[in-house]
Amino acid sequence: MAQVQAVCDSCGSALVPNAAYCERCGSRTRKARRMVRVAIRVELVFFLAVVAMVIAFTWIYTAQK
Repeated sequence: MAQVQAVCDSCGSALVPNAAYCERCGSRTRKARRMVRVAIRVELVFFLAVVAMVIAFTWIYTAQK
């Protein structure tokens, strides 16, 4: 079972359970930072897949001429 962050790392105020942001100072909790890192990785992988597909289709189109 994962531990829930109880206090803000920046200001030390109490957090509501499963909070993503501190209500007092507005900083992200460890859980929110982790979720953002995962989202950025997924977006980067998707972007690289689209770029690779465009390059592959361009190469196939030019090779057929």
